[in-house]
Amino acid sequence: MARTRGSRNADYETRRAELTRKVTLALQQDGGVNASLRELAAFAGTSQTTLRHYFTDRDGLLRAVMEGLRADSAPYLAMAAQPVDGDVRSSLSRFLGSVRTAWFKFGVGKMYASTLAVGLGNPRVAPSFVDHVLEPLRQTGEALGRRHVERGELAITDVRHGALALLSPVVLALLHQYSLLGAQCRPLDVPAMLETHVDAFLRAFAPLRPRASR
Repeated sequence: MARTRGSRNADYETRRAELTRKVTLALQQDGGVNASLRELAAFAGTSQTTLRHYFTDRDGLLRAVMEGLRADSAPYLAMAAQPVDGDVRSSLSRFLGSVRTAWFKFGVGKMYASTLAVGLGNPRVAPSFVDHVLEPLRQTGEALGRRHVERGELAITDVRHGALALLSPVVLALLHQYSLLGAQCRPLDVPAMLETHVDAFLRAFAPLRPRASR
């Protein structure tokens, strides 16, 4: 039986996800962020017509890449949002350390840098970077901070602001050292920086201790 006009093949979503993964890899190659739709199609082993069928245009393809990254990272971020029992310093250090490890060991840095690059200056793509790449990490920090606030281990009035304060210097340091190759010209001891940053964060958001009675 012929398909109804406008209907999709049974394997539509599977094929779309496969193409999205291939293009995600293409963006991480040298020059990938500036690649045309034709060049991305060649890397994915398909045609521009096929990419337009699944994604409409290059911007739609880039948005799909970011949506895929969010789905792939969700289980790992959920684990990262779980605090270490009884030790807020170890909990925050573990979280930031896992971000650093994922950045250079598991390819997160390349994915982050490439999607940031294609989103900057592109109003049709930038909101997808915020929604699907930047916000999931920040929301993970927010969830972790909220749990420590609920335990009385941190005093943060706005956990969203707290998450930004916790993560912004770390993301900047990782971009500086690994994505922008700052390690070659201005090397930084990132693990030591993370420990210093956690100490400063805890001083800033330590819960007030009740005054001893006289």
